[in-house]
Amino acid sequence: MISQMKTLGQIGAKAQVMRNSPILLLACAVAIIVVLCHIGVALWAENEFTQPEGVVATQILSLAEKGSLYYDLKQYPYTVCAYMPIFYLTVAGMNHLGVPVLTGGRILSILALSWLFFLIWKILILYTEDPFCSMTGVALAGMTQLLLGWGIVGQVDTLAVALTLTAFYQYSRYRVLGENCLDRAAFFAVAGLFTKQTVLSAPLVIFLVLLLESPKQALRFATIVGGIGGAMVLTLNTLMHGRFLENTVFGNMNPIALYKLQVHLEYMAIALLPLIPVVAVGVKQAIRSPMRAAFLYLGIALTVLLLTAGKVGSDSNYQIETAVVLILCACLSLHLVNFYGLSLGGSKKWVTLLMLPLGLYALQNLRISGSGLLERIVREQSFRAQIQGLDPFLRSTGLLLSADSNLLVRAKRRFEVEPLIYRMLVEAGRIDDSIVLQDIKNAKFQTVILYEDLAQITDEDPEIPRLPRAQTDAIRNRYRFVKHLPGPYLGGLYVYQPAVGLEHGDGNWH
Repeated sequence: MISQMKTLGQIGAKAQVMRNSPILLLACAVAIIVVLCHIGVALWAENEFTQPEGVVATQILSLAEKGSLYYDLKQYPYTVCAYMPIFYLTVAGMNHLGVPVLTGGRILSILALSWLFFLIWKILILYTEDPFCSMTGVALAGMTQLLLGWGIVGQVDTLAVALTLTAFYQYSRYRVLGENCLDRAAFFAVAGLFTKQTVLSAPLVIFLVLLLESPKQALRFATIVGGIGGAMVLTLNTLMHGRFLENTVFGNMNPIALYKLQVHLEYMAIALLPLIPVVAVGVKQAIRSPMRAAFLYLGIALTVLLLTAGKVGSDSNYQIETAVVLILCACLSLHLVNFYGLSLGGSKKWVTLLMLPLGLYALQNLRISGSGLLERIVREQSFRAQIQGLDPFLRSTGLLLSADSNLLVRAKRRFEVEPLIYRMLVEAGRIDDSIVLQDIKNAKFQTVILYEDLAQITDEDPEIPRLPRAQTDAIRNRYRFVKHLPGPYLGGLYVYQPAVGLEHGDGNWH
């Protein structure tokens, strides 16, 4: 009977939302439409949305076809598998069932994004029992460009955040409902870390809060996460003769550049800043409630972001977890200051003015999202034309040295040398570049495809995928320019082949 009464109460609450909050319903409808548009484009597109997506796809292809992952970096292929294995293994399994790697990665991310929306709803209901609050959270998430832009890309980020947020949800059920589910929280924390190793914030906040509330439970949680996670890392690293940590840790330590941190802060100021004053109004009340765990989570996630965002090669995907927790905390703050009751009651108190930053946040993100979606559609058309022009070179069975990941995915070729990471590791003294340099001098590669016109001065931007200078000079001396193909990145692609055997520079072998 009590269960039935609760169900009827929930139905009544939802009906009240529909009657009294047309703005919120409109926001939810807009969010659904925008999310579906992004998903539609993701499933329609045949080419990569980001360069890391293409890099990951080439590595998944290699895993699916040859069972190889995490290379020793002392021989071909010179490519770093920078992430933990769950995403690679899952998409490789989908590929065995006939799903193309790009599509498989995107489907997995879309499923994870859907789960994130569900988790936002469940966490907010759990802490507030307020459907207005939960609908606001889902609507804001559905309009957030960081989630729309990255949530449909075949990269590890969305799945990792979904798993680690599940860990926080399980902790929250323990804290609010008293359920015996901390072991499940630990399991999902480990799963998140074995998808992307930097999603440390949720397990860290769970441990810290438990340490204050129940040191015995904190020790148990830490033992499960550290024991299982550590044992798995050591086992994998031993089985792979050190290659696992060489790829996921040492090969992933890109140089730090302050300009990268500045770029992140500028993006946050544009896309996330409006929610910060909303969060701030509820901090004082949250500290005295179980909701303090969510606010501590936000602080730790922001700290992790600031510590990692300065890496060369980082992008706005580093901000996904921070954005999700920011939305949660903003909605919890709205509940704590009775924003919904005052707004629906027609009050003129200052709290109702919080509608302004919420509206600004939605409009800003929808604007960025619409622009990004159109850019992806245009880029896809450019990619298709570029791939068509590259077709004669991709059909050749000769060895291909390419700086472009997308054409390798389309041709189902592996990266012989992943230029960006390879160059940084060579410059750091972690890789001996003499093998590749000698192969270039010996014209071992039938075709070389770069983002650079070697007749011009090379752009020194550290984030451009380019080879070390000595190897670029060797290509300039040993190879001849064959063809330029415009495309979505930089000035397009430049095709080179060995000077000996070419006639009229037309790309045909004689």
